[in-house]
Amino acid sequence: MKKWISLLCAAAMALSLTACGSSEPKTTAAPQETEATTEALATETPTTEAPATEATTTEAPTTEAPTTEAPTTEAPTTEAPTTEEAATRAPGELPIAGIDAEHYPWIDGSTANHPLLARIYREICGVDQETSESMVSFNLNSTGSIWEAMLNDKEGEYTPDLWIVYEAPEDIKEQYKDDFDAFEIEPLGRDGLVFMVNVDNKVDDLSVQQLYDIYTGKITDWSEVGGEAGEIKPFQRNEDSGSQTLFMKLLMKGEKPMDPPTDLRVGTMGGLIDSVAAFDGSGGAIGYSVYYYANLMHANPSLKLISVDGVEPSNESIEKAQYPLTNDFYVVIRKSEPADSPVRALRDWLLTDEGRAILEDENYVWARTGLE
Repeated sequence: MKKWISLLCAAAMALSLTACGSSEPKTTAAPQETEATTEALATETPTTEAPATEATTTEAPTTEAPTTEAPTTEAPTTEAPTTEEAATRAPGELPIAGIDAEHYPWIDGSTANHPLLARIYREICGVDQETSESMVSFNLNSTGSIWEAMLNDKEGEYTPDLWIVYEAPEDIKEQYKDDFDAFEIEPLGRDGLVFMVNVDNKVDDLSVQQLYDIYTGKITDWSEVGGEAGEIKPFQRNEDSGSQTLFMKLLMKGEKPMDPPTDLRVGTMGGLIDSVAAFDGSGGAIGYSVYYYANLMHANPSLKLISVDGVEPSNESIEKAQYPLTNDFYVVIRKSEPADSPVRALRDWLLTDEGRAILEDENYVWARTGLE
């Protein structure tokens, strides 16, 4: 049996998980991209993004702790079953045989996948939304750091069982190119690289070429792209973040962007969004993120998402790849997982119609049309 110990807060989670089983639980871990580079300002790291479960106390809050009685046979009353299969499930029957709180795999993943990880836990263990969200803790790692730890885990010190994660950075792919063969990497969802400007900025659309020219320093003033005169201040992320990986892959296509001033390179997705919104009041800033995070997890009313090549980012345009800057995210397990392991069973379940229904119910975009 694999290790089931959470990286940060297993003690606090153990008490909260009794709603899913009487044995001591194993938690999922969804890391948050809060590793800023040395260039990032310390004030850029938002403190509100870390979930409450990172507290170090060993006692669960009395208002949230589930009872010690066996869970009821009813799913949370505020949510209907997501599929016909779920609707016909026998009372008390778990979605995947052999997976409960005691045997729940340790999952790691990118920041933008945190709501999905919580939803999966809720479906598998039959708990309510508040409990499931409290059971998903952040490891405070970037997407690049997750891939590096996964691929460099020769001694078994980093032992998640399953990952839901965005694209690996190119330097990680090159450095560990021989180690990818040890993993099964399946497309699961799709997201888009989106660009945002101040709501008062008159520019609503930019072409891929204009964005490229902005980030290589060829276009420096908003008047050059149909806006009011004013210097363009292009923000960037740290190099091992998931959104920076998509920026380099989808927009720069391997070419090096101009080096931003230190105050324009931000360590977290939330930090970049807030920094673009707050930048000096001039409305001259532009930045980027992934669509799911910018639209649903950290929307800022002072910003607007711009269309690219005349296509607005949306679930539909991203699913059909009509929006020009789209990329899949993945579910990953080790090839060495036994055929009958709970980890492989969970991965396989995520690739079914029931997994798709859960993903889409959380407003993610399914990436496996035509792959089934």
